[in-house]
Amino acid sequence: PTADGAPPLSAAGLEDALPAPAAALALAPGASLDPAVFQQQWGALPTADSWQHRTSLSVPLEQLSARFGTRHVKTMAFGTVGDASKFYFFAREAGAADTLLLCELVVTRSTGVAAATIKATAPAPVPLFSSLVRELLSS
Repeated sequence: PTADGAPPLSAAGLEDALPAPAAALALAPGASLDPAVFQQQWGALPTADSWQHRTSLSVPLEQLSARFGTRHVKTMAFGTVGDASKFYFFAREAGAADTLLLCELVVTRSTGVAAATIKATAPAPVPLFSSLVRELLSS
């Protein structure tokens, strides 16, 4: 016992009180998707998540597709009209080839604001995919 009579503190069992580590999102490196299927799925699926995020990219917008590609998020299409650059990304969850994740990302150059719309064929990976998109915009 300690001086005040309380039992000594022990780290044993402390790990039981800690939250479980966050699950990692594993994306299929060789994912592919036909543009017509992307369009069909984009039109049919409901929005699973949407947000706006102020970003100060460390790379030019033209290199954003390559950055996303390093994490197995593929670019379906992108282009710039005026002040807005629009990207369409997709990914498939590794081990769950039928789980398709889609993202529309609109970056307004003058304000540095990125607006994302996420759609998916399964709800479970959406929070992790959405976090990954934010992470790729922030790094």
